[in-house]
Amino acid sequence: MAQRFDVAALRDLVGDAVFRRGEDYARAGKVELLSDDGACLRARIAGTEVYRAKLRGAGGRFTGECSCPAFIDHGFCKHLVAAALAANAVAEGGAAVPDRIGAIRTYLRGLGAERLAEMLLDLAERDPALLDRLHLAASAASGDPDEVAERCRTALKRALRTGRFVEYGEAGAWTQGVLDLLDQLEDQIGCGQAKLVLEVVDDVFKGLPRALENVDDSDGGGSEIAERATDLHLAACEAARPDPVALAHELFRLETSEDFGTFAGASERYAHLLGAAGLEEYRRLAQAAWDRLPQAQQGRGGTVMPQEDGLARYRLFPILDCFADQAGDVDRRIALREAQLEHAHDYLRLVEFCLQQGREAEAVRRAEEGAWLFDDLSGEPLLLFLAERHRTAGQAAKAEAVLWPGFERRPSMRLYEAMVKGKKASSAARAALADRAVALLEEKLGKAERDRWRGGDLAGLLVEILLRERRLPAAWAAARRHGCSDGIWRVLAEASESDMPGEALTAYERLVEQQVGLTNKHGYTQACHLVARMAPLRVARGEAVLHRTYIASLLARHRAKRNFVAMLRGMASV
Repeated sequence: MAQRFDVAALRDLVGDAVFRRGEDYARAGKVELLSDDGACLRARIAGTEVYRAKLRGAGGRFTGECSCPAFIDHGFCKHLVAAALAANAVAEGGAAVPDRIGAIRTYLRGLGAERLAEMLLDLAERDPALLDRLHLAASAASGDPDEVAERCRTALKRALRTGRFVEYGEAGAWTQGVLDLLDQLEDQIGCGQAKLVLEVVDDVFKGLPRALENVDDSDGGGSEIAERATDLHLAACEAARPDPVALAHELFRLETSEDFGTFAGASERYAHLLGAAGLEEYRRLAQAAWDRLPQAQQGRGGTVMPQEDGLARYRLFPILDCFADQAGDVDRRIALREAQLEHAHDYLRLVEFCLQQGREAEAVRRAEEGAWLFDDLSGEPLLLFLAERHRTAGQAAKAEAVLWPGFERRPSMRLYEAMVKGKKASSAARAALADRAVALLEEKLGKAERDRWRGGDLAGLLVEILLRERRLPAAWAAARRHGCSDGIWRVLAEASESDMPGEALTAYERLVEQQVGLTNKHGYTQACHLVARMAPLRVARGEAVLHRTYIASLLARHRAKRNFVAMLRGMASV
């Protein structure tokens, strides 16, 4: 019998890692196939908890749904793979998946209403969530709005209640209980209770953060609940059609205070309900809140902005920017970004925005302003931007004039490379720039002798610049004079293998000893790699015997490090 689902298509859909985990689940017997009518396969999979899975289609054309958090976040999951593979195994055996659900349905239909009611009530007495669901449905059927409201609020309190800390393994069941309640609330929209649903959803957003303080929400169940509640809010508004101005006030409150960010962009999502009057009120509310914020104090080194005001601006900015964008008001959008210039990267974002809007001169002006305010490492991207604009305009000297002061304050390889960009390696101008940079670094190193960490950074940069200019003897002299990190020593040695192999071999020998001294697998592996690099250098110098003697010495001196000895002996060159 043919496979129910195409295995190659499954693997392509989920990738090798997820497919293998699904295989493990199927092989371990964690899949319980419930029914398969040819169109829809239903199964239960035992994972962190028992998950419900549905697969529709066959062969290489199929879709799936799973109750696990991974499906909500990433789509087709290992549980669906496991269900598909279990179905394939049954099909390959020439059998069919027993229609357990169909058999149960047939049985229940024959019991009669009274017997079914008794069975359901018996289950509900042992399952508080089911009892709440039935009670809510019964209240809705009675047509008593007050009773429905009371039942909804009672059910919500019970669903959010934890009583104790909910550990990771139980968090999924707790989340599902709240989601089930939200499903019941959706049913109430069709029963004419949209306004009540809006009130209860508001209670969800008020109570959810407190409830999550007692839940291990590693899988993001709280966000899932918030997203579902937000969707429910929109559906209830579409049914209730609240006053547009009143709705604007409610949405603005939610967008600027709700903890999960699910109401971001509400003015766009609810535009068909807000209409012109509601949208104008929404814009007015945002602008009024923005205007109430204190003016930030700007000075060299950035803008001083209280944390609470920064958060308020962060929440209000996208609202006002959206309205300004819809109105085509570029000046307003720039002004909004000006009000948030707290760090160097804020200036860079403003610069990029000005460029996107075709305002080249303003972008350059803002970059110059930010580079002056932030004369530390954070301002480096602004200097690089300015230099690139000058270079593009054919003003190479001006580009270097922008970069050199930054290099003087805080030397970096990025700034040096930007200065030499476009200069020929053999040019006198490049040689002069290199001399100037080397002299500056030597001067700074002389002043930084007591600052071991800063001195190490500068020494490494000095060696890197000398290497970039192929001044190998000078690079070796600088490394010996000032010292540098093991990483720089290795780069220096690798760059010197052709022209200064003796120096490279000496450095490699020292690095080998340091790596072996780490006494771990990584260190041993690196040591063996270095020994392997040394072999062709020794042979090229006619020192093959000397290399074998060196390896013998390593084996003798480190014979107690059995893992290293085994790795070294296993090298092809030994």
